[in-house]
Amino acid sequence: MVSETVSQIENELRVWSFQNFGNGIALGLGRFMGKLLFALLIFMIGRYCIRKVMKFLPKLRFLERVNPTIRPFFLKSIRFILYFFLGISCIGILGIPMASVITLLASAGVAVGLAMQGSLSNLAGGIMLLLFRPFQVNDYIKSGTDEGTVQEVSVFYTIILSPDNKKISIPNGNLMNSNIINYSSEAQRRVDLIFSVAREEDVERVEKVLKSAIEGDARILHKPEPFFGIAEVKSDSLNFAIRVWVDNKRYWDVYNTLNKRVMIAFYRENIAMPNTKLKTVSPETE
Repeated sequence: MVSETVSQIENELRVWSFQNFGNGIALGLGRFMGKLLFALLIFMIGRYCIRKVMKFLPKLRFLERVNPTIRPFFLKSIRFILYFFLGISCIGILGIPMASVITLLASAGVAVGLAMQGSLSNLAGGIMLLLFRPFQVNDYIKSGTDEGTVQEVSVFYTIILSPDNKKISIPNGNLMNSNIINYSSEAQRRVDLIFSVAREEDVERVEKVLKSAIEGDARILHKPEPFFGIAEVKSDSLNFAIRVWVDNKRYWDVYNTLNKRVMIAFYRENIAMPNTKLKTVSPETE
């Protein structure tokens, strides 16, 4: 009789334990799902608000005074900070301990840093470019074999538009560690042109033609003084140079105009070009 009672009590305790365990799981799962749905709701609302804020920020007047080179980086930094705080808020709603999150982020940061060393060098290069500003948006630059007008300086890449309308993305790390020629940094530029004529031509006569080509052009500055004259003597030719200073924005106009004027004047004055010897290759006969 006693043994039957003990067995009955043990069965009741076992059933009660399983029931409580199941009820605990159901209750915990229900609470977690409620927190998860609430966190998703907060995330969706926060993302909508962040998008509206990011659309509104470029229209503010104070951003118009921010350097165009820094403006994209500034806006992306604000967006990153807003999403960061949104993520922290969602994690807090889920009840995940922040110490665990910080430990996880630190471990992930080390792993990602080792795997993305090249990208980190580009990030460092982008920060250095924004600090020292060797060029700005809309400047015409050349680095290595790439040249064009700067469109954007982002965190990892600098985007330039080539003269034939090709978009070129240059890693900031490579750009910071290479020579950069900025053709737009100064208000004035010098137009350098070289013209070759036959060795027998009269030097003074050629210089007179060059002088007439640049006289009367209001785009050419008088200070520094223009130069036109012989620059190099070769065995079969004479090389003459024109060096004039112009406003930066008029460089290519003056460059093309002077080339055209000089060539027309050479033909009009019958100034001979250097003789070019052509090598004739006869086809092989069998």
